[in-house]
Amino acid sequence: MHSCVRVEVEEHLAGKNPLVVAIFEGLLAGTKEFGEIKVSSVKNCILFKSASTFLAIKPKKEWVDIEFLLDREIDEFPVHKTVRVSKNRVAHFVRLEHPREINRHLTRWLRRSFEITG
Repeated sequence: MHSCVRVEVEEHLAGKNPLVVAIFEGLLAGTKEFGEIKVSSVKNCILFKSASTFLAIKPKKEWVDIEFLLDREIDEFPVHKTVRVSKNRVAHFVRLEHPREINRHLTRWLRRSFEITG
């Protein structure tokens, strides 16, 4: 179900493991290097946008699930699921349990998602 109910980012992070907050902060810091991004928070996730959404962040109590779009399918760890959403776009799903998992590999994919959605 689609929801555009706005909530504050802090509401998503309240009561979560400090590692979850650190993962969010790491994603925010890393993606700001790509260029201008807007952070939008809705009921079920936090969205990072350039011209359109390139990253959805879903903080859970002990981990963070992220979703991002690429123009090709990546079938390697830590991607645990992919869904073709159009002829030229594939959604990728990754679970992060520690800030150190935000590595160059993942950051390259996120940068590519930023580039193709911008």
